[in-house]
Amino acid sequence: MRLTLLISLFAFLLGCPPDPPEGDPPPLTSDAWLLRVASCDELRTDVTDAWVESLVQGRYGYWLDFAEDDAAPSNGDGQGPTDYSETNTQEEGVDEPDLVETDGDFIYLVQRGQLTIVDSWPAADTATVSTLALDSNPWSMFLDGDRIVTFGWAGDVFPTDEDWRSSGSTRVSFIDVSDRANPVLLRTLDLDGWMADARRIGDDVYVVLDTWMGMPWELWDMAWSEDLELPEVDWEAPEDEREAAREEAREILRPLVEEFAQDIDPTELLPRQLDSLDGAITPLMDCTDIYKPRDNGDVSLLSVVHFDMHADEPASATGLLSDGWTVYASLDNLYVARSSWWWWWGFGDLDLTTHIHKFQLAGGETDYVASGEVPGWMLNQFSMSEYDGYLRVATTDRDWWWGTPVDDEVEAANNIFVMEQRGADLDLVGEVRGIAPGEQIQAARFLGPRGFLVTFLRIDPLFTLDLSDPYNPAILGELEVPGFSSYLHPFEEDHLLATGMDGTDEGVITGFSVSLYDVSDMSAPALTDRITLGSEWGWSESLWDHHAFTLHRGVLSVPFYSWENDVGFSGLLVVDAETTGLTELGRVDHADLVGDSVCIYEWEDACTTDWWYAQVRRSVVIEDNLFSISDYGLKVNELENPAVEIARVLFWPAP
Repeated sequence: MRLTLLISLFAFLLGCPPDPPEGDPPPLTSDAWLLRVASCDELRTDVTDAWVESLVQGRYGYWLDFAEDDAAPSNGDGQGPTDYSETNTQEEGVDEPDLVETDGDFIYLVQRGQLTIVDSWPAADTATVSTLALDSNPWSMFLDGDRIVTFGWAGDVFPTDEDWRSSGSTRVSFIDVSDRANPVLLRTLDLDGWMADARRIGDDVYVVLDTWMGMPWELWDMAWSEDLELPEVDWEAPEDEREAAREEAREILRPLVEEFAQDIDPTELLPRQLDSLDGAITPLMDCTDIYKPRDNGDVSLLSVVHFDMHADEPASATGLLSDGWTVYASLDNLYVARSSWWWWWGFGDLDLTTHIHKFQLAGGETDYVASGEVPGWMLNQFSMSEYDGYLRVATTDRDWWWGTPVDDEVEAANNIFVMEQRGADLDLVGEVRGIAPGEQIQAARFLGPRGFLVTFLRIDPLFTLDLSDPYNPAILGELEVPGFSSYLHPFEEDHLLATGMDGTDEGVITGFSVSLYDVSDMSAPALTDRITLGSEWGWSESLWDHHAFTLHRGVLSVPFYSWENDVGFSGLLVVDAETTGLTELGRVDHADLVGDSVCIYEWEDACTTDWWYAQVRRSVVIEDNLFSISDYGLKVNELENPAVEIARVLFWPAP
C-alpha cells in the first residue's frame, strides 16, 4: 500500500515555453525561473554541471535518489443507457488516465498485457466481446468516442552503447474501437523514458516523460579514486568547513568531467521517439526545446509530449532539466511543482521550498509563462487549485516522508498560499501560516472560493477556509474528530464525503472509514456520520488513488480489504450517501471468481478462494447496475441492493 502511495505521488509534467523576447532578458526575480538552452553545446555544459554536483553529493553527502513529486457513443440501436459514471477527476473537462473506462454500452479495461472490451448493456447480458493483445503491458488509458489511447512499457526499443542512458521506454498505443468486437491497433508511439502522468483536454493529450541521463560509471569510479586526492571531510565538522571541502572537490572534478563530456555528442543526450507511422528513430525534441532552472539542474530530463488523440500527426515535445512530481491542470493552465530537497546534503537544516512552474495550454502550443516558490512540502495534486486566475497551494513545513522540520527552531505547521502571475513570476499575494503545529497535511481540497484541509497527529482537524479574497485567505472553522481523512470529495452543495482511517483520541488507528461532513456553516463544520469497517488492517485503494472512488447517484463504491477475527475480505464496499447520513448497502466479494479461474499469479501452481487473491480495483455504475472489476473478473449487482447478483464475467476461466 505504501509503495502504491509513493508511486502515486511521483508525477511529473511540464510544457513548451514561448520564444525568448528580443533584446536583453528581463531581470530574474525568482530563483525558480526557467532559462532556455541556447544550443546543444550549452546542453552538454548543463549536463556536465549536473554530473559534477551529483558526484559531490555522492562523495560528501547522502544522495536521495528518488523524485518528489462528451457525450457517450451509442451501440447503434438507439436504446443504449443514458446514465453512467465517469472517471473521477480533479477538474471537470480535464481527463486523467485510468485502467477502466466506460461509455455506458461497453466497459474497457487494460490488464495483463491486453485491452479487454466488455459489452455492458443490457446489464443481464454482460459478456466479454473482444480482447486485443498489447505487448506493452498497459496500465492506463484514455477513451474518446471510437478511439482509445493506452500507456504501457515498451522495453528496450532504443539501442544505446552508453550505460548511463535510460533503458526504459513508454509505449503509447492508438486503437480504433469503432467495431467493439474487432478492435484495431492503428499506431504505436514509443517514447524514450518512463511515463509519469498524462492529461487530456478534448482531443489534446499531454504525456509526461522522465528520461534518466544517469551517471557514467567511469565518473563514479573517478570520484572515489584515492589517486584523485579529493579533500576529506569530518562529518562532525561545522557546515562552513564541509562546504569548503565540497567547493574544493568541485574545482578538482569539473575539468575532468568536462574532458569526459567532450567526447559525447550532445544530441545523444536528447530523448528519442519511434513512431510506427514512419518506423524511424528520431530525437523527441531539439536542444533548444529544453529549459533549465536558474540553479543546478538534475541528471534527468522531464518532457511533455503533445499529440492529437484522433489525428495521425507527429508528436511534439519540450523538455526541462529538472525533476517534478506534483501536477495540477485546469482547462487553461498546467502547474508542475518540485521541492528542493533533491540537493539536501543529508545533514543540517533541510530546505523544503517548493518551486512551481506554470505552463499555458492552448492545444499543441504549451507555453512556459511563470515560476514561483512557496515554503514547505506539497502532498499531492489536490494541494493545488486554480480559481479566477489565482493558484491556491497547501504545504506542510515538514518532509511528508521523513517528518523532518524545515527549521529546528520553529515548530513545523501547515500553510495555505495564494499566488498570482505577475509577468514571469508567480507572486505570493495571500497566505495563512502556522495551521495545526506539529501535524501534517493528510488531505486538501479547493472548491471555488472555499477550501478544506485535513491534518493529523492523533486526531483529525478538518479546517474550512474562505478563499473568496485571494489577498486575505482565512480559516473560518475547525472540527476535531479521531482518525484522519485522506481524500475529500464534494457532495451535494454543502457536504463532503471522505475516505480515511478512524482512530482513537490517542491516535491509534481502528479501521477504514467513510465520513460525511456538513460544511453548510463554514464557521462550524460538523461530522454528520461515519462508517468504520474492519480493524487496523482495513484499507482501500481510494485512500491514495481517487480514481478508485466512485460516487454516482448518491451511491459510493470503493475497493475494500480487511482482516478481522481471522476472516479476510477483498471486494467492493457500497454505501448509500445522503446529506442526513451514511448507510452500508452491502459488499461484493470476488473470492469465488478466483476459484473458477486459472491462477494468474506465476508464484502459485493453483488458485484457491483465499480472499487476498481477489483484488477489486474499480467500480462503474450504468443505470441501476453496479459493476465491480477485479484482476479475475467482473460482477454486475443491483446498485441499491448489492446482494443481488445480475451477471458475472470471468477474465481467465479455468478449462
